[in-house]
Amino acid sequence: MSKPKTLMDFVKAAKSRIKEIDIEKVTELQSQGYGLLDVREYEEYEQGALPDSVNIPRGVIEAACDPAYPSHRKEMLDRDHPWLILCATGGRAAMVTDVMQQMGFTNVQNINGGMAAWREAEKLIVIPPKHHH
Repeated sequence: MSKPKTLMDFVKAAKSRIKEIDIEKVTELQSQGYGLLDVREYEEYEQGALPDSVNIPRGVIEAACDPAYPSHRKEMLDRDHPWLILCATGGRAAMVTDVMQQMGFTNVQNINGGMAAWREAEKLIVIPPKHHH
């Protein structure tokens, strides 16, 4: 029997199937029309986020992206809309990028290093308006 998988096994597998970019490219890609999808939990997001980002926690990403699901998110209907995916350090976002590709999204890329790398580079962080969840 094979040994149980770890979180890093899942992240590594996802990273083998996706594209990743470094934070230096984020602003440039945003100006080309890429959306920013933050997949951290609401509580993390509310403590500081990238400007103009959309927050959909990883735990609900499949529901949010499924047009057949009653409470899907309308901003996720267009499978060809390009997205940059962000989490705290890049693990959750890698897995979401992988899932979104499987759900038919044609241009999704993980932001390598996530929010930690963004903070380290001292780039702009905003406090988003409070969610009503």
